Amino acid sequence: MLVRNYSKFASFVIAGLVLSSFSNITTAVNAVQTPALSKLQLVSNQIPQPELVFKGQEAYTNAGKNFQRYNLAVANSAAFPSQLFESAPDLPPCGLNKNSSRTWVDIYDAQTNQKIYGFCAFSSPQNLNSLWFAVEQGQTPPSSVYIVLTDRRTKKTYRSNSVSIQTQALKEDCIAFDPNNITVNQVNGSWKIVEGGNHWMFDFGNKASEAKQAFQVIKNYRMNKSCFVGRPQPSFTYLLVNNTAPSAAMPGEDCVAFNPATTTVNKINNRWKIVDGNHWMFDFDNNQAEAEQSLAIIKKYQFTRSCYVGRPDPSFSYLRK
Repeated sequence: MLVRNYSKFASFVIAGLVLSSFSNITTAVNAVQTPALSKLQLVSNQIPQPELVFKGQEAYTNAGKNFQRYNLAVANSAAFPSQLFESAPDLPPCGLNKNSSRTWVDIYDAQTNQKIYGFCAFSSPQNLNSLWFAVEQGQTPPSSVYIVLTDRRTKKTYRSNSVSIQTQALKEDCIAFDPNNITVNQVNGSWKIVEGGNHWMFDFGNKASEAKQAFQVIKNYRMNKSCFVGRPQPSFTYLLVNNTAPSAAMPGEDCVAFNPATTTVNKINNRWKIVDGNHWMFDFDNNQAEAEQSLAIIKKYQFTRSCYVGRPDPSFSYLRK
């Protein structure tokens, strides 16, 4: 896919070229003029506002220089018609590409409204989940960004929400426990995993066998931290072993594999979900922030398995590598 470059931040890398610090550089292609951003309006009832999400960041090297790449996606990309991204040889080319797409996508700094990166050769709405821009390591990225889709055939533009580029340390909510000090007890008619006789950790109702199975899982992996996103009613939970992901397989466990590199946050039927392709993994209802935090945790620990005790209505779940 072709990309278009713009000036602003020090040392953005675009298609192998590094832009000089805060210089005014003429774009390498004939960019379509975008209307004043203050006047951008959603002019079609059929095409929605793009719902932009920040997917995380990763380090990479290009031409001997080290960069940080910031990955973005459009959560409602499936709502955009494929015709928007058909090749348009009758419209101005993108550099030497005379078959660039009908709709071009530009990334803007939300603080200055200045273009910082662009894509001009998407072929499908799915490409909206592969947006990115890069900054040379040691330089400061924009604090927030948004995108604008420009339909060059109808001269209509569609602006997304702004998203924060979360460069701060990921905050986690975990409770440490001693796996050597846990037992399975029946308390008030309900089976529980308990630490030290009085710390109720997990409740299994009348499912004694599932309580005992979960107990064996904790002991096998020597899990010693129980972590949450969104307490007091967490939307996402996970367990750690000395601040790392549990790893290796346990005989008889029930796990579903996924790829953390292709896992994303998407809005499906007005509910925020973590998905891997067509596999819906976790549901967060209307809580986008908790969905994005949970995805960041999955990527941090490089979990590759979602595991359960007692499906189809599991009483206990955990993630592992």
